Amino acid sequence: MYESENIMSKDFEKYIKSIIGNTYFKECQGLFGIPDYVCFSKLNSDIRVVAFELKLTKWRTAIKQAFRYKSFSDYSFVVLPEKTAKIALAHLDIFVQYGIGLISIEGMKCEVKYSPIRQQPFSVNMRNKVVSKIKKSRKHAIGTIDSIIFSEQGEHSSSILSESAIKNSRF
Repeated sequence: MYESENIMSKDFEKYIKSIIGNTYFKECQGLFGIPDYVCFSKLNSDIRVVAFELKLTKWRTAIKQAFRYKSFSDYSFVVLPEKTAKIALAHLDIFVQYGIGLISIEGMKCEVKYSPIRQQPFSVNMRNKVVSKIKKSRKHAIGTIDSIIFSEQGEHSSSILSESAIKNSRF
């Protein structure tokens, strides 16, 4: 277990840098909330945006924050230490209901527990704001964000869902 969110954030940053290079913004200001990381990929005119919210234990709070980030992103994820992710996984139906992904982290190892489908951002204005920032950026990827948000097979991780995992949960 991590001693602080800051230490966990440093591990996550090393992880995303090793996968996609520097095509991310840390604690991106001026959006609906302040996501811990906003990663992006630019392929011709297609810009994909993924927001990440990191928490040590308060996974329900992280879901609420991650939901706000759907105002500008194609995907939004909660990143939790492995122990907390196991607890949150018992409430996977909440993640599914709100279209929020779940990733566990331990050291430099991240595992996608659930990856939602790509969705249109809620706010055209917020989306335009982040796309403008991305277009001004001279950052270049060494890999794709798909490597972070999908399982090793490149598919959505919904295959981990089971009848026992989907049950009524409340915030």
